[in-house]
Parts: sequence; C-alpha cells; structure tokens
Amino acid sequence: MNSKIFAVAFIFFFVLISSANAHIAFVNPPFRGNNDDTMRDPPCGGSNEVNTTAITDFPVTDGQATVDIGHGDGVLLFNYAPDSNSTFQSVSDNVTVAVAEGTGPKPYTVPINVSKAGAKIGDQGVLQTIFIQGGVNFTYQCADIKVVDPNPKAANTASSFVGISEVALFIIGLTSFVMTNL
Repeated sequence: MNSKIFAVAFIFFFVLISSANAHIAFVNPPFRGNNDDTMRDPPCGGSNEVNTTAITDFPVTDGQATVDIGHGDGVLLFNYAPDSNSTFQSVSDNVTVAVAEGTGPKPYTVPINVSKAGAKIGDQGVLQTIFIQGGVNFTYQCADIKVVDPNPKAANTASSFVGISEVALFIIGLTSFVMTNL
C-alpha cells in the first residue's frame, strides 16, 4: 500500500473514531467521564462516581456551562444535586438544540444558577446535563463542582479542555502537512 494512501486512511479513521463519541460532552466544567456505551444510563451516563481530579470551582449564581452537541435536534437540560444518588433539580432554562449531522460538534453555553437547587457556597455537588432527542432519546453527562462565591475575585476557575473538534482540526492539519512533504 502506498505510504500516502496509508497515512490518509489512518488519519481519516482516527478522526472518524474521535468524533463518533461526540453526541454530548461537557466542555466547561470538565466532564466526569464520556463513554459511548453508557451515555444513555442515568444519572451520569455511566460515570456515577465523583472524579476527584476534575472537581471545578463553580459560582453559586451567574455560572455558565458549555456543552458540545455532536448532532441532533432536541432539548438540553441542566440539573444539580449534592451527589449522584440524590434528586437532581433544574438550575437553568431548557435550551433548544439543532445540530445537523456532519456539522457538529456545536458548543452551547448556558447560564446556570445552582442556588435554584439549594446549593450554597462551600457545597460540593454534581452538575448534570441531559440531551433529549424526540422526547424519548436521553443522553446524560455529569461534572463535579465545588460551589464558590460568584464575586470577580472567586471567578470560575475551570481548566481549559481540548475538545474533540480541536483534535480533529489538528489531525487534518497534520495530514495536510504530511501529504505535502511525502
């Protein structure tokens, strides 16, 4: 097999695999886990244990959550609970989502107020997102947060996270470079 064809096929295959699990993914705060096989399992898409390395400071009011939606039309919900075994309560307005097949992932940033669910400064809890397609297809994901004062000095300190779309763009650029230099 020609090395150019092999390189292109390998990179194309990698991009397809990396984008296949992009149905829904917390970008900020970072998600606990992202598993295509369990993403339909409530309450956290199969990642029901606290990810102690990803607990993110999150303001009690005036917070924002960003979620990438891979594809589909539906409704995006955000809820909060002290832990995965508690009752989740709504902390934002519902967001209508429309991402055509092949155009995602598309980021949606939503205002969040965890005080609506009784969260107080100093609490640690779980921010849950649910993507509902057609009223029957539910996809779940969670992020672990520590509730902090919303003043500017205690602003959200969520770490930057490189998403699937950035990796795909890098791979495509790398492929172009390799192709021109072979």
